[in-house]
Amino acid sequence: MGLEELLQQDIDPLSQALVLMEISNGLSRLQRYRDARQKLMKASKLLGPNHEYYPRVAYHLALIDMEEKNWRGALNRFDDILESYAAILHMPDHDDLLEGTELNRAVALGKLGRYQEARPLLEEARRNKQNRTIILSYLGACDFELGHYDAAIEAYDELFSITGEPMDSVFRAQAHYHRGVMFFRRDQLARAKSEFEQCLACPDRGEIQNANLLGWLVDLSRKLGLDDDVKRYSTLLSGSGQAGGE
Repeated sequence: MGLEELLQQDIDPLSQALVLMEISNGLSRLQRYRDARQKLMKASKLLGPNHEYYPRVAYHLALIDMEEKNWRGALNRFDDILESYAAILHMPDHDDLLEGTELNRAVALGKLGRYQEARPLLEEARRNKQNRTIILSYLGACDFELGHYDAAIEAYDELFSITGEPMDSVFRAQAHYHRGVMFFRRDQLARAKSEFEQCLACPDRGEIQNANLLGWLVDLSRKLGLDDDVKRYSTLLSGSGQAGGE
């Protein structure tokens, strides 16, 4: 029996809500966020704001906000969950919800450029052994943006030491890019070039523009007197638009 068929059965409101949440998760994986949101809204109406599982529905709505890059909307939802449902979050059965809410709130703060607020939350989350890739990626980014280069490099070193946990290509690319910028600013040009090359090798680099990355590599190759690399990266850059490093 499929999930949609299960909804036609005579099941209690909580069971219906849980089925709707599972359907919503599947729709989100297909990037059908509007449909996913509609399922969650139905679930929230079934439960009502006083139900123990209501904050879980709100949490998944916030995750959809994040997928749609509505960071402020997601942050507002996370804040409301933490403020309105503190007693539920601290029940043993909802430890995962508390951890997810706190971590994703920190991510939303970082995405909004509120690095000073996000950093201590990520540092606190770092004590746990779960979600280390996400935590260290965003912690390194916060320290980079705040100019705490030693701490950022330490976080990224720890990130690259992780084994047995898959790392998103975008996180890897950002870490290498930030390290490249930091090594450049410390006049460690060869190390900076190596980091930018490792960034270039990442199949998905997120918001890092190809032209910007290649511009760094042309400039660094020129400073290091690597004429062959200057020619190679200049050729690649010519098809990407002109952009350089600092």
